[in-house]
Amino acid sequence: MELMLALFFSFVMSLVAIGVVRPVAIRFNLVDKPNERKKHEGNIPLIGGIAVFCSVSVTASLFFPLNNELASYLFASGLMVMLGVMDDRHDLSVRIRVFFQVVVATLMIVSTDGYIENLGNILFFGDVNLAWFGVVFTYVAVIGIINAFNMVDGIDGLLGSMAIITLISISFLLFSGGQTSLLSILLVAALVPYLIFNLGVFGTQYKKIFMGDAGSMFIGFTVVWLLVINTQGEFSSFRPVTALWIVAVPLMDMAAIIIRRIRKGKSPFSPDRDHLHHIFLRAGFTSKQALVIISVIGILFAMVGLVGEVYQVSEGLMFLLFIAIFISYNYAILHVWRILKWYRKRTAIR
Repeated sequence: MELMLALFFSFVMSLVAIGVVRPVAIRFNLVDKPNERKKHEGNIPLIGGIAVFCSVSVTASLFFPLNNELASYLFASGLMVMLGVMDDRHDLSVRIRVFFQVVVATLMIVSTDGYIENLGNILFFGDVNLAWFGVVFTYVAVIGIINAFNMVDGIDGLLGSMAIITLISISFLLFSGGQTSLLSILLVAALVPYLIFNLGVFGTQYKKIFMGDAGSMFIGFTVVWLLVINTQGEFSSFRPVTALWIVAVPLMDMAAIIIRRIRKGKSPFSPDRDHLHHIFLRAGFTSKQALVIISVIGILFAMVGLVGEVYQVSEGLMFLLFIAIFISYNYAILHVWRILKWYRKRTAIR
């Protein structure tokens, strides 16, 4: 009963926050304007992340016991949201964004007294223990996951859908293990109103909102926080290799794009229109079709991870399969024009 009440409260708080913050964002020009890369119509308020954070922080404060870990999470998340709002408004440099991401990673490590130290038996000869290098690896993981979710936010509903798939997967793993962690499922409840307004359903098509960098960074940080605290330590809830599968689409998309940009001699952080969703759009799919296809891919990846975890499939085998799929994905991205040409030819023949 308490869980259902918390979920309902989180949902309602998100709706209320959207209604309150939307006119304020328009008043202070916190909006996304169309340009050569952004093809939407009109100025769209960038308030999704603010609303979701407000909902989660208020609900967690009311329904969770307030301890050092929760206070640290809310403080670090608040910093992420503030950074995202400033980035949405003033387009901050990469250095400033990465600096604050390092700060929140430090808060996570210090407050939880943990970091990514054990990668599990992914190489078949025993657990891979990172020792002191685990701290460095954790910083890279935090920055990587935050920016992976930031980069995936390219078409309506995609960031929210990827986040919900990941968070439901984490919730399933925790509840199946007998743990009652509300944070992941609270965030799902808070994301539903955002998706309603973002996708323009139930008569909200004229009140469209975007998540903004505030939301993508907040979601990415929350995901990596949950993955780190639940895959490490003596009482870990699931294996590190499983974490790869439940964030597979954002992670693979980011890694493939970075490799492609470096091969072209560009900065890994330079903007472009070469993400997975852009490729589907250039192939002739509509935005909604691309959303459905990519979401189904994300669900399938997550299910592979969940099945592997439930049935305790060899960590080494799960890791090898993940790497094989990533290599195939990266090859496809690097040769996307040939694939698109083949696809269009096949479509024309039919």
